[in-house]
Amino acid sequence: MRLSLITALMLTSLSLLIMSSLLAKAYAQSTQIKPIKCQTGALIGYGGTIFGLADVCTNGNMVDVGITTNYVPQPGKVFEAWLVDDFSKGSDYALSMGKILNSGILRFHEVMNNPTTYTDIVVTQEPAGDLSPLASWSNAVAQNLLLPPFGQ
Repeated sequence: MRLSLITALMLTSLSLLIMSSLLAKAYAQSTQIKPIKCQTGALIGYGGTIFGLADVCTNGNMVDVGITTNYVPQPGKVFEAWLVDDFSKGSDYALSMGKILNSGILRFHEVMNNPTTYTDIVVTQEPAGDLSPLASWSNAVAQNLLLPPFGQ
């Protein structure tokens, strides 16, 4: 009885030691520092009007977007910002980054598998409380084309 208890305790200790070693290696790989690449671009509206600015940073695993504007949506509407995978060559997928606040600011930070597949930031004007998860492309008010490393 005592021998089997000691054996079980030793096997448990050994397995915990092996697991902690594997977890330490996995953690070290996941925290490797990758260079962060940032860009700032104008959100261009109709007629070349500057709607606002978009700051975008990525290290290939995360994306951090900051949008600022002085424009105010029409009554009963909100501005919503989207990361878009190229309309002409990509999947046309649009990921909502959320509503631009009444203060004219949007902050979006997300850890992603590959954020560099996105090529554009588009701002649309949507009905307040809109239940549709889709962008209202006919109500697009501004766009920013992202530079490399985006669009890969």
